[in-house]
Amino acid sequence: MIENHLSGMKARNGTCVFVCSTCRVPPNFTFGAKPGGELAYLMLCPKCGCVLGEWDSIEARGRELSEFAKALKRPHVGAI
Repeated sequence: MIENHLSGMKARNGTCVFVCSTCRVPPNFTFGAKPGGELAYLMLCPKCGCVLGEWDSIEARGRELSEFAKALKRPHVGAI
């Protein structure tokens, strides 16, 4: 699940780079344990510590981040 603080910006080569919307810093990927002991795959801001995303599997993370990147590249309604 992607959290509110995840954003994206375009790199010089045109690639969409994921960043923390507060710090504008690229995230770190790590893992942790949920309260029931299940493994969780996390994306954290290394500067402010915000959780930017949490998933049950690497595959789920890849699918959701791919869709998020596609949405970032679409023109926004009302954008100037």
